Amino acid sequence: MQRGPVEEAAAPLPPPAPLPPAKPTPLFGSCWSCRLLSGAGLLLAALWIYQGPRSSMKRGIPPSMATIAQITFAIGVGAWGVIILVDPVGKQLRKEP
Repeated sequence: MQRGPVEEAAAPLPPPAPLPPAKPTPLFGSCWSCRLLSGAGLLLAALWIYQGPRSSMKRGIPPSMATIAQITFAIGVGAWGVIILVDPVGKQLRKEP
């Protein structure tokens, strides 16, 4: 029995070869000055963002949703700066069973 052109085109392809596991690379390579400058800049930016709503709350103005959102954003920017300074990528090794 002969196969038609449609049946030949629908033949399954062999599975692709698995890729080797990717090794995590540090965020800024080994450039300490880049990490220090970027991390410190983000921490100072977080402090500047945080000071706006904090000063209005010190004056006795009750916090609004926008104030709380701005404080939350400042905490996120500060955490980003700390992560860049600490650079945890590639430091933890996977435990092999």
